[in-house]
Amino acid sequence: MRYSSAYERNYEINMRGYKYRLEEREFYAGKFSMQLPMSFKIMPKEIQEMYQPGCQSEQLLLADDTGQLSVSLLKSEDELDMNDMEKQVELCRFVLPKMAAGVHVYEADILDGVYQPIAYFEYINDGLLERMYNCMFLTGLEGHMIWGTISFSYNDRKLNELAKKIACSSHDLTIDRGRIGETQK
Repeated sequence: MRYSSAYERNYEINMRGYKYRLEEREFYAGKFSMQLPMSFKIMPKEIQEMYQPGCQSEQLLLADDTGQLSVSLLKSEDELDMNDMEKQVELCRFVLPKMAAGVHVYEADILDGVYQPIAYFEYINDGLLERMYNCMFLTGLEGHMIWGTISFSYNDRKLNELAKKIACSSHDLTIDRGRIGETQK
């Protein structure tokens, strides 16, 4: 397991002339949070279906008006434990490169996030219009799986550290509400 200390509250970045400030955002009836830009809005279902045709009805897809960076969250009813996370890391190392030509995995590992462990995967794939950089993660909420994907253009691949910070900020608020801030160093 690798430790990722990349995290700051209210982290700010500039990208292609836009300023983004990451703040704690809550999802799933206030039970799960992540550091995300406040400008990111949940896409309406009809737009989400056009943007991501394979989306599921309970999937959340967030982006801002620029569409440079998108975040997807999907809560599953599948139970999660550390063995599942390790199996998923091994499975993704094997399966992702076989999905299509042009898929290359840069990282697949279990990370200690700020609040809880995450299975983390970084890979590129050839999209419809351009090569995409994806940071996928698996974490938990109330003992169930939450899959997340952060996607952006390969031209902006330096955003991979920001994506890792976002993924590592995942927090199951049902576990340790009183510990928020204690893990900050």
